[in-house]
Amino acid sequence: MRSTYITRFLILFTCVLLFGTSTSSITQAATTTAKTFRFNLYLEPVTLDPALSSDSTTSTIVEAIFEGLVRTQPNGAIEPGVAESWTISPDGKTYIFTLRADARWSNGEPLVASEFIDAWQRVLSPATRSPLASMLFPIAHAQDYYKGTLTDASQLGFQALDDHTLQIVLQQPLPYFLETLSSPAFFPVHATSMTASTHWGSQASSIVSNGPFVVNNWTKGRSITLARNPQYAQAEKVHFDQVFIRFINDPDKENNMYRSGAIDWSGITESNIPTYKMTNTMRKETVYPNTASLYYYTFNVNKKPFNNINIRKAFAMSIKRSSLISPKSAYGFVPPVIKGATSTFRKEYPVTNFETSAKIARQLLKKGMKEEHITSLPSITLITNGEGNQYVANQITDMWKRNLGVTIKVKVENFYTLLQDKQKKNYQIARSGWSADYNDPAAFLELFTSWNSENTSGWKNSTYDAHITKAYSLTDAKARMKEYRAAEKMLTDQMVAIPLYYFNTYFLQKSNVHDVYVDYSGAIHFVYGYKK
Repeated sequence: MRSTYITRFLILFTCVLLFGTSTSSITQAATTTAKTFRFNLYLEPVTLDPALSSDSTTSTIVEAIFEGLVRTQPNGAIEPGVAESWTISPDGKTYIFTLRADARWSNGEPLVASEFIDAWQRVLSPATRSPLASMLFPIAHAQDYYKGTLTDASQLGFQALDDHTLQIVLQQPLPYFLETLSSPAFFPVHATSMTASTHWGSQASSIVSNGPFVVNNWTKGRSITLARNPQYAQAEKVHFDQVFIRFINDPDKENNMYRSGAIDWSGITESNIPTYKMTNTMRKETVYPNTASLYYYTFNVNKKPFNNINIRKAFAMSIKRSSLISPKSAYGFVPPVIKGATSTFRKEYPVTNFETSAKIARQLLKKGMKEEHITSLPSITLITNGEGNQYVANQITDMWKRNLGVTIKVKVENFYTLLQDKQKKNYQIARSGWSADYNDPAAFLELFTSWNSENTSGWKNSTYDAHITKAYSLTDAKARMKEYRAAEKMLTDQMVAIPLYYFNTYFLQKSNVHDVYVDYSGAIHFVYGYKK
């Protein structure tokens, strides 16, 4: 889900870096009380529209102010959200959800089943340009509607049976479907407020939501303040009266803010606050979550010279991953914490078809250039964003210079320009990252299907699509994992992208803060947190 998507969970190298400032106005706004939770986010969301929530930063806030049919627990298990119960047909294709009778919007209006239907149709509308649309494709006829080959929305596999009953029919059984329902792709939206304001989703006053919190104030470029939603059906579970979120990109200030007690929680990585800079107290307050996040570089396979598979392989094989900042080198696309049939996918299917060798890389480069009938490579630019990512880019381009004799220009863009350039395929090599929307290999492997809007590589392969589609149809876990592994092997055989490392994230949490956690997607969950 997050990056997308994915980017999911599309995800930045520093998407969980949280930075602070010490201006008097902000300090005044976030007074220290047992009922206020304070932290910082590296990026400021452009919008809090659930349909456009494609990065972990935005999702962190969206998932606090909106709620879908279900929620996920810290261990990844599903618990009721707006739906108080549900049944699944024996064939695993039909789900019927019963909504809470007391489910309401933050303005006090009742939330009814048809508002989910309207929101899902909007996600599937090409006019919305939702990066999450493919999350709904397992639903009967959803992909056809998205493509425009089906125009009658009444034929879609979801309908409101009455105000408090919702039915979803899948194309075929999907073992992890309930997990996907916790994604913002499936959140309801308040249609009246959305159509009433041209600033819907981007200004505090425009947002009517249904989650544990509401947006109380949004000072652009500085902060967002969330307030406890008294209309939330499970309000007794919410302990914070206020959540104060800052948008500051400065590691030193972030470090100082945490040390001084001005923030309660800090998401960090080795790239900006090394462990040797921590105090003993900070080390004791360090938590290491099992996130499912991948850092990788994407090739535009339609732009020379990366239309050539051997040139792509040369670039991938010349990188010494153990020299990069993360100790978790990646040679495959599915992170170690993602489930397999009986263990994790990575334990069941170690990556064995990938090799790192400067010598072989030079041979492949020579072969690829001969195939392209060129004696020198064209000018090549790698696009990335942020200081931490630039540091990684400099490491890798140094390796390409040293091992291949190729000089690569590094262009640093802001995050949203980077996303736009990738969507427009206005690049040769681009920094990418993704966090899982759900705990299944498909959360990563579906990124490279022909129908996924997050596939910005230009690569399409019908055999690859067939592996993913077949996996969807299998209820036997072992058979399903075999299809996933066959698909992943195609990615590394054709080197569509370069897996570099799995995120080595950790965060600091004050000892009096409880039940705040980071899930496997990298999103921060604080809605049921408290101080003691």
